[in-house]
Amino acid sequence: MGDEKSRDFLSVRLPGGGGYRVRIEWGSLSRLGAVLRDESIEGEIFLLSDRTVWALYAKQVEGALQDAGYELLERFLLNEGEESKSLENWRAVLDRLAAVEDGTRRRLVLLNLGGGVVGDLGGFAAAAYRRGIPFIQVPTTLLAQVDSSVGGKTGVNHPAGKNLIGAFRQPCLVIADLSTLKTLPVRQVRSGLVEVVKYGLVRDGALFHYLEEQTRPILSLEPDALAHVVTRSCAIKAEIVGQDEREERGVRTLLNFGHTFGHALETAVGYGRLTHGEAVGIGILCAARISTILGMLAPGRYERIEALLEAIAIEPRIHGVDPERVWEAMKRDKKFLHGRNRFVLLEDIGRARVVEDVDAGILEDALRMHLV
Repeated sequence: MGDEKSRDFLSVRLPGGGGYRVRIEWGSLSRLGAVLRDESIEGEIFLLSDRTVWALYAKQVEGALQDAGYELLERFLLNEGEESKSLENWRAVLDRLAAVEDGTRRRLVLLNLGGGVVGDLGGFAAAAYRRGIPFIQVPTTLLAQVDSSVGGKTGVNHPAGKNLIGAFRQPCLVIADLSTLKTLPVRQVRSGLVEVVKYGLVRDGALFHYLEEQTRPILSLEPDALAHVVTRSCAIKAEIVGQDEREERGVRTLLNFGHTFGHALETAVGYGRLTHGEAVGIGILCAARISTILGMLAPGRYERIEALLEAIAIEPRIHGVDPERVWEAMKRDKKFLHGRNRFVLLEDIGRARVVEDVDAGILEDALRMHLV
């Protein structure tokens, strides 16, 4: 997949029937309209993006849609950053959807061009408007390409917790153009790679080993290495979503590994100080520490995980955070059911399971080890 003509198509098959394709390609943004025609997407486009992404790709996207005969009804642009994933912006998107739809439109399709903030907020708007309209994910960050664009979890943040308000709504298509990653700041590339580490830890030890061996080529965005980690991550996500779309059977819960601590950290420090990946990286280490303390994870495994995260330049500890604030945020997490905690913990690199009612003292000790 090293040349610009190569591509990978994956399918997400949903338990209740139906599904959608995930197209992982080089240069697909420049022929976006043709790709939509190839996938039999019909309708008029409501485009949601952020100002940074739109400044990079506006001319390219507008031209590609126009060339294929699509009408771009609206361009709704957010400010970049996690702070934009709010109820206020969700309401503003709904207001614009209602304003542009005058009753004469054939079909309205929402196209989310950007990272996880755009994809999550746009998907939630699509889930709510007219009780559900079709939407397309066009992720432009590594984090969104390997994780958030696939699977149908949509939502916005609330001061009490990250992703506290949302809905399940699957896209009709995902288009991941790997060439867009060349414009990412290196911090965002490193942050996105943490989600790939998660996939390796919970499901695929060979992927974790690949990350250890190929850290430098991946961070340098070498085409073959980059294509491998994006495709493998999406394949794992598609397989899990196909088994447990709405996190009802416990299989999809494995993808929350590191996120209970990570989301609580983001809430406690305020959205923006840490990237999602940086917070989840610390969460992964907390969960691995607990796994070791409980005797589930063999000696030396924690150190191996920490070494990989440090090679990615994810700090294993964070300064100046009140553990009590993190603890309070964690108790609001949806994985705490009726006062009982549930954590995804490791049995080995590549194998995880859900554990309930972990002793609070162990949780607090693991958390404090990573707050200095």
